[in-house]
Amino acid sequence: MTRSALLRSRLAPLALAVALVVAVTGCDSTGPSTSGGGEVQVGFSTSSSTSTSSTNALAKAASDSLVLSGANGDTLNIHDIRLIVDKVKLEQDGEDQDGDDDGNDSTEVEIEREVEVERPSFLDLPLQGSEISPVAAGDVPEGTYNEFEFEVDDLDDDEGNARALLSGIRDGDEFPNWPEDASMVVVGTFTPADGTPTSFTTYFEAEIEVERELQTPLEVTGEGFSRQLVVRLDPARWFKGTDGSPRDLSRSDFEQTDTVVEFEAEFEEGVSDIEFD
Repeated sequence: MTRSALLRSRLAPLALAVALVVAVTGCDSTGPSTSGGGEVQVGFSTSSSTSTSSTNALAKAASDSLVLSGANGDTLNIHDIRLIVDKVKLEQDGEDQDGDDDGNDSTEVEIEREVEVERPSFLDLPLQGSEISPVAAGDVPEGTYNEFEFEVDDLDDDEGNARALLSGIRDGDEFPNWPEDASMVVVGTFTPADGTPTSFTTYFEAEIEVERELQTPLEVTGEGFSRQLVVRLDPARWFKGTDGSPRDLSRSDFEQTDTVVEFEAEFEEGVSDIEFD
């Protein structure tokens, strides 16, 4: 097994293998009981662009890659996208969901690892829509949850878990120069209409909290309940210009420029859907 395969096998299951704790907070001192709840798993996947315009064509190759082609003839071929997912959270926010008529109508349930500080996860984003990459799972108390939040963050932190993850990534053979202030990396090639492919490894910084109201609230009904929440990202929205042509990410190749690209506003635009299986 290669060092990169060992790194994936060690880091990718971390969010599931480590025991998780559900932290319940509210306005009252007791909060809702965690008995009689169910399990919720959180995973990430991709979705095709909603646009069918030829200037924003998104093709899915036979392998795990995405190809963006523009009317100008430029082609962006993405082979790999990795993210640092720092936290996921489900939230109740409605009229008296705790049932005691005291006006306390907000309860948060946060999926955390069983450690004093949150442990970031190194997500290998599947580039085929049928694949889902899990990041967290935990027992959630009975109730109706209508908001979901996740955080993407960098590893520029003296906290032990961030340092350990950064060391693990750098010890692998794929991203030995991962910058501390990077939250995402994209690997691929860019081919201009009249040129040859240029390879790139481009890092992005996106310290951001993405919060969405669930169109269909999640109802956790009791013991034995198990559902998977899937966050679908649309990379086509990240890497196209205003005219629909693909961006030349080779201009920001880290080895050539030693720069990390700011990416906060663009990242949130690429969150296309949050759904349940």
